[in-house]
Amino acid sequence: MRLSTLIPAAALIAAATGQALSAQGTIASRVAQARDGVVRMQFDSRAGACGDGRDVVGFRHAMFARNFESYGSWNNTRCVSGPVRVALTLSRGEVTLVKTQIGGAWPQTDARVTDLGSVSAREASAYFFSLVPQLETESGKDRLLLPAVLADDPAVIQPLLSLARNSARTDRTRRQAVQWLGLVGDASIIPALVGFAKDGASDDYSEKKGMASAAVAALSQLDDNAGVPALIDLSREPAAGTRHSVAFWLGQNADPRALRRLHQMIEDTKEQERVRAQAIFALSHGDQTSSAEFQYLRDVYPRLDSDKLKESVFQGMQDDDVNGGRWLMLRARDASESTKIRRSALFWAGQREGTPTADILNFYRDENSASLREHAIFVLSQRQENAATDALIRIAKEDGDSKMRGKALFWLAQKKDPRVTKLISDILVR
Repeated sequence: MRLSTLIPAAALIAAATGQALSAQGTIASRVAQARDGVVRMQFDSRAGACGDGRDVVGFRHAMFARNFESYGSWNNTRCVSGPVRVALTLSRGEVTLVKTQIGGAWPQTDARVTDLGSVSAREASAYFFSLVPQLETESGKDRLLLPAVLADDPAVIQPLLSLARNSARTDRTRRQAVQWLGLVGDASIIPALVGFAKDGASDDYSEKKGMASAAVAALSQLDDNAGVPALIDLSREPAAGTRHSVAFWLGQNADPRALRRLHQMIEDTKEQERVRAQAIFALSHGDQTSSAEFQYLRDVYPRLDSDKLKESVFQGMQDDDVNGGRWLMLRARDASESTKIRRSALFWAGQREGTPTADILNFYRDENSASLREHAIFVLSQRQENAATDALIRIAKEDGDSKMRGKALFWLAQKKDPRVTKLISDILVR
């Protein structure tokens, strides 16, 4: 049901309250009658929900586990559909903990168990919404909204909106409600999400846990990229922190409109440098970045007017498996670039598993600058393969520059390798 066709807010709140009271008259009363320990119940899950039968639960673009949550493309073949299983911990008659899983079997427990069996998904959703004020904490790890939203019951938009708008709820609860609106809502929810984004607009680049950033993320999660036009509009908001957040989420899909807007932000010399750098990061670290977008970054590189922006492109080349390493080594060898930029290009080339160690060693041998030669030794020291250690050993034993031999030996001493132990022993014996 679209938001524009819903009945007035007062009636909605009354209906939601009545639904909660109805649930409390069944599930809540049964829970209240249970003895302390664990109360179990299960109910049908919303289409698209899955789990590993333990602590991982997935829904569309989101994955939730005991200690993390993730939004974006993911694939877990162990995430299978099944009923929602919820275990409540009761102490002195009060619910103190909610654990949610999908699929699998009930875990073993030494606690006294009361099993309510299969319950109505609609009643379960209302019941778990009613528990939020009782159990929410700002720093708590419990995913309180999981069972409420993942129940096979479509009527969750209004309860989520009510939580998001309720200043009496914790910031954590309100953010989670907004994030769920993006996962279960449709285009009709866009005005509300835009309102949250604008109300919380900020120039603070570090604002990653506020309502504005949650709303921007939610817009990016809507089906069929329905939120992209709104994100593009928000990318022109006066608040730099909001533009910074929007840039990241524009990069999380391959929508041509989002990519064009990122290009504009990258090339806009009037835009703040940090926002432009975020746009480069988003373009290169998207879920579906194409070879054409990596080529765009290499093409735009000569027109970038700051070291920070150039270094952002270097970082982006980490995800270009075809041409990224070769291009970085060319930048490292480019004598027309500043030493700082050449050092950065060499570092990021070294961070790529696909960059041959021989390329870095050849750079070291060909380079005349002592600073860059020393940096190449450091880059070799950060690589884990045996070839890099072999290269450092050769430098430490054979290089004609005693300073470089000492640098190689210093970094070798940080490694736990019997060949290094023998090398140091041989040097001491001499």
